[in-house]
Amino acid sequence: MLPNLLFGLAAGTLADRGNRARLLALVRLLALPPALGLAWLSAAQPESVNVWLLVVLAFGTGCATVFDMPARQALVLDTVARDAAPNAMALNATASRLATAVGALLAGALIPGAGLPAAFVLAAATFALAALVGLLIRPATRGSTVALTARPTFTRAMRDALRLIADIAEVRILVAAAIACEIFGFSYQTAVPVFARDVLGAGAEGLGTLNAATSLGGALGLVTLALVPGRIRRQPILGLVFVAFGVSILVVAPSHSMQVAAAALLVTGACAASFDVLQQTLMQLAVPEAHRGRAVGLWVLSIGSAPVGNLEMGAVVAAFGAPAALAINGGLVLLAAVLLLAGAPSYRLAPRILYDRATSRRESEQ
Repeated sequence: MLPNLLFGLAAGTLADRGNRARLLALVRLLALPPALGLAWLSAAQPESVNVWLLVVLAFGTGCATVFDMPARQALVLDTVARDAAPNAMALNATASRLATAVGALLAGALIPGAGLPAAFVLAAATFALAALVGLLIRPATRGSTVALTARPTFTRAMRDALRLIADIAEVRILVAAAIACEIFGFSYQTAVPVFARDVLGAGAEGLGTLNAATSLGGALGLVTLALVPGRIRRQPILGLVFVAFGVSILVVAPSHSMQVAAAALLVTGACAASFDVLQQTLMQLAVPEAHRGRAVGLWVLSIGSAPVGNLEMGAVVAAFGAPAALAINGGLVLLAAVLLLAGAPSYRLAPRILYDRATSRRESEQ
């Protein structure tokens, strides 16, 4: 996750300065070496494995991911009209989450029989296929031409991206919420493997089930989000999701059965996926067209706080156990959500602000 912090802003700037479809294909190809390196490392004798080599390969995987996100998310809005953006973003994220759920189940089934290297080889093959598919994308809307015609210097473009935080209140709110949720919310993933082993007594198959439940929940949440009419404002939905995120982690903490934990993580996955796509959508809609890649880059930079959350969660797990760590962080997520709702009324689920006033005005005029 560290590359998000180091390269998030640069990745967003790059997405605004070049052909996003080609950049996306290139990034997928650059993800091949880390995946193949992990396959080789997992096939080596345990005594010859150096943990720092594993860290380097993980860092390489993170670098590929950080340059993927701004290009991919901005490319989604390049292909649709602006008023369809929330639904398009949710639909794109739904496909991604469904694939992740299938991948988790495949890995859980493949590892016991074929071994860990086979799972990484399959991942590498998937990256290669994704690169080929990416080359077929042909954006048709003006968003793609903005990126090609407005080309300030790279340094100037990065400074402009940072100014978005100072100039646009909506961006500041979303960045703060992203950092809080990333540190205390998304770090639950660090505790789940330990929770599965120590509390549930589960092996690779059980962990695969929990991961699949999280991904499937994400897919279900995003399908629901994709079906929400465009006239419904997304800010109040994000506020509701933020609260539910904290509550769901609190439910996972005391569970002692695979069924209860999987059901709770289904909700957690739905909240996590919905929170992500709502943030990405609102960030892009809050800025001018020419800055959409950089807006996603700011979101990526914000979630670069993940290493802090991972280290914090790991330390609390080591000191007090996975259930206590999940309970503590779930409570902190809930607190952050309450602070957001208290400080930003537009994120409260109130009927008078649920509908987009501009959309309602257009409908009444028609």
